[in-house]
Amino acid sequence: MKNNAWWLRAAIVSAFCGASALAQAQEATVYAGGMNARNDDNAHTYAWGFEYKQALTEHFSTSFTWMNEGHVPNHHRDGFAVQFWAHQPFFDRRVDLAVGVGPYRYYDTVAASRGKRYEDDHGWGAMFSVAATWYFESRWYLQARANYVQSPSSINTVTYLLGVGYQLEKPASAGPLTGGNSQAVPTGDVLSVMAGLSVVNSLDSQNAAAEAIEYRHGFGRFFDGTVSLINEGHSNIGSRQGVAAQAWIKNDFFNSRVSLGLGFGPYVTWNKYKQNREADGAQNVVAGLLTMSAAYRFADHWVARVSWNRVVTGYDRDSDIFLAGVGYKF
Repeated sequence: MKNNAWWLRAAIVSAFCGASALAQAQEATVYAGGMNARNDDNAHTYAWGFEYKQALTEHFSTSFTWMNEGHVPNHHRDGFAVQFWAHQPFFDRRVDLAVGVGPYRYYDTVAASRGKRYEDDHGWGAMFSVAATWYFESRWYLQARANYVQSPSSINTVTYLLGVGYQLEKPASAGPLTGGNSQAVPTGDVLSVMAGLSVVNSLDSQNAAAEAIEYRHGFGRFFDGTVSLINEGHSNIGSRQGVAAQAWIKNDFFNSRVSLGLGFGPYVTWNKYKQNREADGAQNVVAGLLTMSAAYRFADHWVARVSWNRVVTGYDRDSDIFLAGVGYKF
């Protein structure tokens, strides 16, 4: 099986928890804009994504970014980047200029040959970014950003984006990257039931109803572990079910009622497919599972949760599983 992005673990520990248990300012940003594929006849398409940023000091931060680079001929690509940023504030900290760089792990659905319609191509690149941010009197801000992604085995791209963001903890002073005490608390034990949609990463994006049952246990303030039973449903190319075990990095906000987390782990599947000789009748295949999740505690024992799971395979059956549900804390 291809490399399933286990490289992210150590880097995301820094991004979520900072250099010590004293977490500093956290920011969440949503972007939209355009993309130019530099070495694919300069094709143009849309781009969008989101970012979680963790301050380390006044002038340095780390971030975790997901970027959807749209659809150009023969390429449907997205990916995850972990970046290190250098910042310089101006105008009483209302304006911040920053440059960032870091590894980019991409997942690209490409046109294939040898009797197959497509392949799920995984690879590495580097993301170079510049950003200018305007901070309002409140915790909201606007950002203009440009990314250049360079990859030796795929297309090189430039994305131009505008974003809106929110400081997840109230800053001690105006502007970016101000410190604050972490609100993270141990998760405890939570049993959740979720339902949603699974989408195959193919040129046709086949989809089906999906369900999952998850048991979550907290290991301290910043780390969780989960075991999940997942049913990806039945589409017109087949079906897949499996059991996943994941290690999680998380942080809490808004008086510890909201939790954001990132999980990694193996996903042992049993599946049956109608197309692609490599996948026909495959059984008990170990894939990788990367999950981004948000939870809201709306009562002492009840939690609402939404999760986006990326299944990473070595046999061209990557998929996205979007789930929402409710959990009971005991």
